[in-house]
Amino acid sequence: MTTEREEIKRYEDIIKKIKDVISVKINTSSDGSISEIHVLANSNRSPKQIVRDIESALIACFGSNIDHKKISIAQVGEEVISRSHLRLKVNGIDVRKSGVTYEVTVSLIGPENAIYEGKAMGGISLKNLMKLSAQATLDAVHKFLNKDYVFNLEEVMSYKISDKEAIAVLISSSINGQEEYFLGSILLKQDKPESTARATLDAINRRLIIINSENCE
Repeated sequence: MTTEREEIKRYEDIIKKIKDVISVKINTSSDGSISEIHVLANSNRSPKQIVRDIESALIACFGSNIDHKKISIAQVGEEVISRSHLRLKVNGIDVRKSGVTYEVTVSLIGPENAIYEGKAMGGISLKNLMKLSAQATLDAVHKFLNKDYVFNLEEVMSYKISDKEAIAVLISSSINGQEEYFLGSILLKQDKPESTARATLDAINRRLIIINSENCE
């Protein structure tokens, strides 16, 4: 049996396939019916054309006749889109030990080579060092977004796959009242702190364009 969230995701997946649509977010009312459809699109076509395509797609695929007044279209130019698609990358990581405390600084490089630094401090252990690396990475990401508490660290772990060691990072995010989880992983090629930072970005980089689009609205 399909759950309400699974059904909404099917709607969102169809809308994402429509020409010029970049991202979509559907909100529902207390009875589970669609109350709002928020769409981010490029500026190649008029909002009315995109709305008509959405209405037609939902009727054809699901037999759902959605009132066009529930569909809002936000459009951005190609320059904004191309900037949004630029992913954050690890520029450097610094680990300092003072007594029984680690201080981790993660430097990220973003659009136009801008640098964003994040920090985290905590007790000394290898597992905690990995967590601090992820937390410092998220701190830098929040500075890039100019928003706090968008992402939360849930878990960091290292594991073996075949004869290789890998790092996995689980991130949660609560946006518009809905909690989502993102998993990033990377084979261990650098040291564990840097690999953890890269795995953290692997989890959330694809989500950044949607959050950036909300900043543009």
